[in-house]
Amino acid sequence: MFARLDIDESRCKGCGLCTVACPRMLLKLGEETNENGYVHAVITAQDQEKCVGCAMCAGMCPAIAIDVYSRQRNEFTGKLNRSFVIYSRMVSPRIK
Repeated sequence: MFARLDIDESRCKGCGLCTVACPRMLLKLGEETNENGYVHAVITAQDQEKCVGCAMCAGMCPAIAIDVYSRQRNEFTGKLNRSFVIYSRMVSPRIK
């Protein structure tokens, strides 16, 4: 797995901006509602495998509901480095 998305379903407001922002069109709005009554964004296990960790979805999310964790290869050594790219925490702290 190259990258992983964590969608906080309780924060998602179902605006769909992440589905438009994803260049691979891996995200979609689900069929179930969250505790606030919104249909939330989802990614399937098969699509999770195709995610490259660009974090366009996290950058677009106004509810700060998406965290992106990616594994990237070091350009010089070729070894895999675990670099956790969490764009939502850069934008603003989580408020629960």
